[in-house]
Amino acid sequence: MARLEARALSKKERRSLLERLKPYYTRIPFSEKADLRLVKARTDSGEYEIITVDGVPCLFEWSDGRIYPTLQCLKAFGVDWLKGVVLVDKGAAIALAKGAHLMIPGVVGVEGSFTRGDVVAALYHETRTPVMVGVAEVDSSALEKLYREKARGRAVRRVHRLGDALWELAQEVGKRLS
Repeated sequence: MARLEARALSKKERRSLLERLKPYYTRIPFSEKADLRLVKARTDSGEYEIITVDGVPCLFEWSDGRIYPTLQCLKAFGVDWLKGVVLVDKGAAIALAKGAHLMIPGVVGVEGSFTRGDVVAALYHETRTPVMVGVAEVDSSALEKLYREKARGRAVRRVHRLGDALWELAQEVGKRLS
């Protein structure tokens, strides 16, 4: 069980967060009046900081300095604020849940317009369930062509996935803070 400390973001921290999100997303998925809290969690595997939005564990900062959405955030607020999503088949969804990066053969569709380096989500195509958040390795137009040509290679570098330590922690944060 994690040790949690939560506090509201100050006005300055809120402004800074919103400015940091703008370059990576098409819009901010929550209102300016949303209840934003910084949750610091200490676990056996390390220390994490998660920003909750109206009680939903929603955002985290990765080692590259960018702020990414949690899968819980995508489930609560949808994916239309991302620059794009990649739809995956069942085999890819299972591999992603085990920790794999998304490879081109597992792609069955691309939505939105994104470039290499953009934050994207992988959704299981039958249920549109978010299974991974990552960084696009190729742009959306190239990826559409590559998966139709049955090409090989990595499509999206994994940052956060269903069942990883962050997912487990976000589940706990959501239950304990609601």
